[in-house]
Amino acid sequence: MNILVAGSEQVLHAGQFAGKLRSPFIHSGNGMSGEDIAAFSAAVKIRALRAYRQAAAARTRSSIAGLQPGQFRNKPGAAQIRRLTEDGAVQQSEQWLIDYWAGKTIAGLVLMPATRHNFIHLNKAMRIKLKLQK
Repeated sequence: MNILVAGSEQVLHAGQFAGKLRSPFIHSGNGMSGEDIAAFSAAVKIRALRAYRQAAAARTRSSIAGLQPGQFRNKPGAAQIRRLTEDGAVQQSEQWLIDYWAGKTIAGLVLMPATRHNFIHLNKAMRIKLKLQK
């Protein structure tokens, strides 16, 4: 959202969360192998992850609130799309995601990934939670 919508620095870097999280990964997570997910899970500091999530949510809300109605029809510019890989936000192997986001308007990016994306994972998270509770 910061790169594509606001054209600003990612919260991950601005808040120095990459070091606080103690994660070897700074990208979106798309294309991670099972081993990568296990390494992330073992390394990540949960309190830092929660703080990062809260900071990212606050910045997203602020960015969206600052948009003017006419801006919702715009698409991210070429420089913003290039920054996705330059800043390490998306792995180069995940070009499909970059192409997907590049085709979206700001309104589309606000809807997905900023809002609806969370709902996609809720059922899976609930299944995992229930398995862990058994």
